[in-house]
Amino acid sequence: MRQRTIISLMAALAVALGAATAGLALSTGSSSQKAVKIRFMADYPRPAWVAQIPWVVALKKGWYEQAGLDVQYVFPSTPSDPARFIGIGKEDITVSYTPDLMTAYSKGLKVKALASVFDRNVEGIMVWSDSGITTPKQLEGKTVAIYDFPMAQLNWKTFASYYHIDLSKVKKVSEGNYGVPLIVADKVDAIDAAAPSELVDAQLQKHKNARFWVYLKQNGIPNFYWFLIAANTDWLKKNPDAAKKFVAVTMKGVKWSFAHPKEAVKIFADEYKKDVSPQLAQAAWQQMIKYDSTRFNPTKPAGWMDAKLWQSYEQFLLNKKFLTKSVDINQILTSNQYVGG
Repeated sequence: MRQRTIISLMAALAVALGAATAGLALSTGSSSQKAVKIRFMADYPRPAWVAQIPWVVALKKGWYEQAGLDVQYVFPSTPSDPARFIGIGKEDITVSYTPDLMTAYSKGLKVKALASVFDRNVEGIMVWSDSGITTPKQLEGKTVAIYDFPMAQLNWKTFASYYHIDLSKVKKVSEGNYGVPLIVADKVDAIDAAAPSELVDAQLQKHKNARFWVYLKQNGIPNFYWFLIAANTDWLKKNPDAAKKFVAVTMKGVKWSFAHPKEAVKIFADEYKKDVSPQLAQAAWQQMIKYDSTRFNPTKPAGWMDAKLWQSYEQFLLNKKFLTKSVDINQILTSNQYVGG
């Protein structure tokens, strides 16, 4: 299941300690004795998906190696591994999500948020344009597939409340591992979709257009930093310069990939031929550009995060009982010291 947004961190730490990562995908291959080795875990298990393009580009172009970093890149075995694995020191750096990091910290894991790769969430609700559903309220009387993980359920309920949808009049079903087959086969009227994944995949398969309500502020979901570079606290204390270089190179990969979309997608698709359809990847990356090429604070350096936004989102999660206790945001954030410069 491509649970790209937020994955619950309820799995036991014993599982994390015993689980093996899903194999080396890419390495800078640096032979320099001065290079700092970094164990970098992707945000999500294979197959690769387009949000990973910036660091794949940076790896293939040798930018990490040029910065003196020997990056050992692996995919996690399960969606909940990234934040948990850096929290226990099994990996050094990962890409994770705001609620995952808050939950990990609340459980005593050693996590630090360094920078925001992409600020905006790209998840939402998708229906076919010819379905007759033109407003969210018209989902009443329809069948809607929602993923089972907690954040997907929370986003759906928040969205429904914002649009005064009577949930007793909606037939909600499990989206399983991937919702595209359900809506392509017309088994459901709407699905929980990511713009650069299910949305474009379904449209390409069905050869027709869809309507999409993204889970952002305009649709009732409060803003939060979506896709974050995070590190193990102890590793970070020992390697602050390497962490800053890693952030700088990754953000360079973001900027270059936005400016050169065709080239970036080709590098990515060539690297993961078995996982990636070039046509789907190109359309998906255009969605990433649409939603995440501008930032919440465009005058700040790329990757910069506002502590007040973290605090407001924490309060939202507390109010919705997604978090059971408050967390010290200042102990998760790093005052943007690894951004810019």
